[in-house]
Amino acid sequence: MNFLSKLFFTFSLLFLIVILVLTAVFFPTEENSSLHKIVEIPGGSSAHQIINILEEEGIVRKNNYILGAVLKFARLEEKLKYGEYDLSPAMNMAQILEKLVKGEVVLYKITIPEGYNSEQIAELLDKKGIVEKESFLKLVKNNEKSWEGYLFPDTYEVPKGYGGEKMLKLLLSNFNQQVVDKLAPKIEESQFSLPEIIILASLIEKEAKYEEEKSKVSSVFYNRLKKGMKLQSCATIQYILGTPKERLEEADLKIDSPYNTYLYAGLPPGPICNPGLESIIAALEPAESNWLYFVLGEDGRHIFSETYEEHLKNQNQNQR
Repeated sequence: MNFLSKLFFTFSLLFLIVILVLTAVFFPTEENSSLHKIVEIPGGSSAHQIINILEEEGIVRKNNYILGAVLKFARLEEKLKYGEYDLSPAMNMAQILEKLVKGEVVLYKITIPEGYNSEQIAELLDKKGIVEKESFLKLVKNNEKSWEGYLFPDTYEVPKGYGGEKMLKLLLSNFNQQVVDKLAPKIEESQFSLPEIIILASLIEKEAKYEEEKSKVSSVFYNRLKKGMKLQSCATIQYILGTPKERLEEADLKIDSPYNTYLYAGLPPGPICNPGLESIIAALEPAESNWLYFVLGEDGRHIFSETYEEHLKNQNQNQR
């Protein structure tokens, strides 16, 4: 074989290799496939293991040596992010690798209801596979500061296995955006500090079921605090008990705890739940009233009164 023949053979071979690589990279396994799969790439997976997973799931062709070569040649192995991916055989290798390098993992919508405490939030996130309950609670209730009250209730989009530290950071960041930043002027004008506002808002959240009642409940607490009266919030007793009771007993009101607002005047030492924005606004903007009492009516709404005599009358009527 002369020099020109060898050169032609070499170029032909290189051309064939290039065509094969381009075909493997830019042409999908099944161009018209409508199949989509949630494929999990576990943490610590090697390039070889990732290829095996993609092959077993039918996303790429079997014995895909070119994919392994591309990963090593382009030094992408260390750049691949782990997690759950929405993949299809209709995607080409370039599209699949782009997703894995960018970390475009599947996101799940998680709604944290208003009034949930940290235990309930941790259980919810654990069930959804977002965090591990106990490790999350350790972060929320550390020795230096408890973040109870600041885990802002909202809808979040996060991947599975997101982790406690990232989730806590996301919740606190949203609190800062929705409360600290947006309500800054009102917080500065308030007679209470931000921690006191959140404590008060947590009581309002648990006491008032309807939005239009929140500012009314807030006014009762303001009026009582102004007069030096005990708040006597049943919600604080339920918080102490841990497992809520349908009806509190006299003995429950005598439990010795700093959270017992039947025994101790002023606000409790910390929030009893994580209040929503409406309750926080109500804590900043109480209704103008002389009310000192409220009792729950049959329809789930409260009856407000200025005097103890009125309050007793409302209680008796409600019991009848």
